Amino acid sequence: MKLKLFFTPAGINDDQITGKTSVVIDILRATSVAAVALHNGAREIIPMATLGDATSLKQKLDHSSVLLGGEREGQKVEGFDLGNSPFEYGSSVVENKSIILASTNGSAALIRAGEAEHCLSCSFINVSAILDRVLELQADAAIICAGNKGGFSLEDALCGGMLLERLRSADPDIKLDNDASWVALEMYEKHKHNLEAALRDSDHGKFLISLGFGQDIAFCAREDSIPICPFWRSGRLIIEE
Repeated sequence: MKLKLFFTPAGINDDQITGKTSVVIDILRATSVAAVALHNGAREIIPMATLGDATSLKQKLDHSSVLLGGEREGQKVEGFDLGNSPFEYGSSVVENKSIILASTNGSAALIRAGEAEHCLSCSFINVSAILDRVLELQADAAIICAGNKGGFSLEDALCGGMLLERLRSADPDIKLDNDASWVALEMYEKHKHNLEAALRDSDHGKFLISLGFGQDIAFCAREDSIPICPFWRSGRLIIEE
């Protein structure tokens, strides 16, 4: 199995995901939110790249069973039901609901990565479940960091590095197949003993703290607190049965 890591979705060619497993990472906060919402009983997560697309889709669906979630500049969008904090997606809110999610970075990354043969949504809080599924699929994989507004994000790269380290430990025959994967692995080795501190020092982490979302960072830095694997099917994330 060969693994490539991409620091952003920009410039990913079709041949880099066609027939492969893609793993999307948006630690702060879309893929963390997806894991929480599905774990708490949401039926599905439907990523939308734009706010207009999200609003239009809700108008076509049964309003009683659909919630609009997402953010711009870290804050809940006016008129949306939910923002992008995992603490908003409790079971009393999301159980048996479809969540239309329009985040700044993660939604677009998921839509692009969904063109792969298999697509998984990864975060620190569910990394072992993703590890197990990648090993089960036994296909070459593209680990895609959502990044931050088209640029590099430390938190996504660190989670990518963690996944790479665990995959290599589980299967010594796995090969890292591009420079970015080696860089992510080295960054994770440097910060793995205090991931929360690294997330707090990251650009986006500091931005979220300035908005009052410091507790989100602590939550999103927890390893394996939610043992589920969100799986892409027909334009949405579900928990595969």
